[in-house]
Amino acid sequence: MLLNGDTYPEQLRESAEQAAEIVGTPRFDLAWQSAGRTPDPWLGPDILEVLRTKAASGITDIVSCPIGFVSDHLEVLFDIDVEAQDVAHEVGLNLVRTESLNAAPDFIALLADVVMANE
Repeated sequence: MLLNGDTYPEQLRESAEQAAEIVGTPRFDLAWQSAGRTPDPWLGPDILEVLRTKAASGITDIVSCPIGFVSDHLEVLFDIDVEAQDVAHEVGLNLVRTESLNAAPDFIALLADVVMANE
């Protein structure tokens, strides 16, 4: 992915920085989930590694915001709500996940505006 010049990782980092600024959080980490099934190394660090590291450093509360996903689907519902929650419980973290946009009326209206502007 990175060898091919894909801008996805940088775009997600920029989105995460903007979201952190909007909510006024002083710090955040970008972690990855759903490792791709490729022979090449996947993006990192993996969220499960980050949870373990944060717990070992004394952090007790984590908010996960799967910023690359707009809806609740397998990569959110399983990777975060099951796997990450299991690790969080193992290491004594309180892990919460932000709600996905799904079919929120404001989100749908925004998408419609984008479509109409690009007709």
